[in-house]
Amino acid sequence: MAPIPGILLAAGSSERFGSEKLLSWLPSGEMLLERALKIHLLSSIFPLILVVSPALGSFIRKGALFSVSKLVIEKRISGWYSFSSRWGRGRLVINEDFQKGMSSSIRKGLSCLRGYESGDGVLISLSDLPLLTPETIDFFIHKYFKEKPGILVPLFNNTTGHPVIFDMPLFKKDIAGIEGDVGLRLLVRNYPERVTMVPWHDDSVTWDIDTPQDLERLSGLR
Repeated sequence: MAPIPGILLAAGSSERFGSEKLLSWLPSGEMLLERALKIHLLSSIFPLILVVSPALGSFIRKGALFSVSKLVIEKRISGWYSFSSRWGRGRLVINEDFQKGMSSSIRKGLSCLRGYESGDGVLISLSDLPLLTPETIDFFIHKYFKEKPGILVPLFNNTTGHPVIFDMPLFKKDIAGIEGDVGLRLLVRNYPERVTMVPWHDDSVTWDIDTPQDLERLSGLR
């Protein structure tokens, strides 16, 4: 399967959780962010751009955040850091403007891609989807390359989910103008004729962790 660049968003404020939710522990013994990093690095995404808040970036750069992945920051390149882990390599970028919402993190992630890397599409995903798997991600990547829509969006029970894959050259100007915490929903709303909704069979593409109660529910499921 052909690789596709991906942006993994991990710069949210976690207000509803009460603390940095991505540092919370899952029943698997991994941190939520650690699992997100693993499942995306084990997919066909390349390169993977991890976008974090300044506080989370500070933890990561200390080099001892993850118990399993042993993420190592290697060097800084043009505003982003190269990192390696047991599952693969990627790029880390800190979004100083994370409080401006998801749109600012998407643009920050896109700024880490070289021009030739985004020609066939870009994948956007979230770090708080604990049920997502590499196989699910690869299914949508394969679907995107097969059908070549403007935007590919997973759908479960009439709720849109992630990962979302979009044609970067087609929507570059629109993305530059998006503000706030809307992500790519504005593109989906404004260009319905360009959108391919792909029904999915479970809530792995929509079920995220927003509160401590969500984490407790996950413990009950596993």
